[in-house]
Amino acid sequence: MELVRHSVVGNVHLLSDSWKLWYWRVDVPAAAPPVNLSIWLKNLHGLCEFDSVEKFWSIFNHIKIPSMLNIGCDYSVFKSDIKPVWEDETNKKGGRWLIKDNGFLDQYWMDILLSMIGGMYEPYNNNICGIVYNRRQFNKLSLWISTCDTNIVNDIGLKLKNCINTKDKIIFEKHWEISKKKKNILHKRTTSLS
Repeated sequence: MELVRHSVVGNVHLLSDSWKLWYWRVDVPAAAPPVNLSIWLKNLHGLCEFDSVEKFWSIFNHIKIPSMLNIGCDYSVFKSDIKPVWEDETNKKGGRWLIKDNGFLDQYWMDILLSMIGGMYEPYNNNICGIVYNRRQFNKLSLWISTCDTNIVNDIGLKLKNCINTKDKIIFEKHWEISKKKKNILHKRTTSLS
């Protein structure tokens, strides 16, 4: 499988997929984080798309590194036809490999981005959806995948750990389980306020 190819027009190094950079920022106080999809989508902004090595570097050489974002903001890079939300059809039945802040998340962000757009998760590149950097009091980084199949999840997890060269524990979370937990928390908050 050819992951990067030369374009017929010029000397452009095309990627096997088109990708989109997203930015999310909260427009509500931090004490009341948005939980429903419509509020989340209102704060989600697609910034630009890239489908070549050259476009990738023209973007990523000119944006802030994720740790310099304001607290409460996110960067995401997903395949162009996938939104960085649990409810997206491709994400619904999948999950994420979660990496908690250990002082290396900016480097991990770039390493995982390059491995992701470069197709380093073969034979599971089609299961890779995107990457999210959550800038919070305790930052986190996650690689989103479209399946919860144990063999695929574990193989991608091993490749991910090798990519970032860490012995730290990384955790796999299923999107539907996280969504259920958040809904239960919201329900408890609204019930206790009544």
